[in-house]
Amino acid sequence: MDDWDAYTLSVHEQLTSTGFVHVCNWAGHFDPESFIKYEGVLFAAEDEKPIQKFLEENPWMLIQQMGGSCRWIRPQVRLGDAYVPDFLVARLDSYRLNWTLVELESPRAPLFMASEKNANRPAEKLREGLDQIAEWRRWLRANTDYAQRPRGAGKEGLGLVEIGDWANGLVIIGRRSEMTMAQRRTRDQLVFENKTNIHTYDWLADEGRRVRGQVKEFGDGTCEECSMFL
Repeated sequence: MDDWDAYTLSVHEQLTSTGFVHVCNWAGHFDPESFIKYEGVLFAAEDEKPIQKFLEENPWMLIQQMGGSCRWIRPQVRLGDAYVPDFLVARLDSYRLNWTLVELESPRAPLFMASEKNANRPAEKLREGLDQIAEWRRWLRANTDYAQRPRGAGKEGLGLVEIGDWANGLVIIGRRSEMTMAQRRTRDQLVFENKTNIHTYDWLADEGRRVRGQVKEFGDGTCEECSMFL
């Protein structure tokens, strides 16, 4: 085992020991019925809570937007006494762990204000979602050592390997039909300004179906990383 394989295995062991679930995009989770069930939950949902529950039960659905291969995912991770991201997702690339902080807002919430005069200004819940990501990053900046420090053996950290305020952000909110083309351009500008992706709940199903097509084309199974964890 070379140094990189040893590091990868160490990351896996540390994250799974703190409650993260290992999910591989190529591992055959793609039951077409899951997309239908998700869309049913989405249609009936009055707020984000039913979708949070569905994604906790089907974590692969949340990670499609992050590309192929392995992820580690955990819901409701407490950052100190004040903050609880809906999900934390980690992906090991060629040089470090990349983290994504996920905030779920209501699928019924508009992304932009209703009045024609302010139609390109973010609505309340979108602004709250972006502010939440910014607050988590500020907390991580102030508490990096505590967040990264392993748990157990008297070390009393959170065990979030290599996390920091450089983590990616993702806000999921509303429905695609609620946005005009001009608002889509405004959303793209907000993504750039806040270093946080913004997507609607429809996008999760779209991405799941797209990745499922890739899995069918290139072969169902596990990636090279997964072989070390079996």
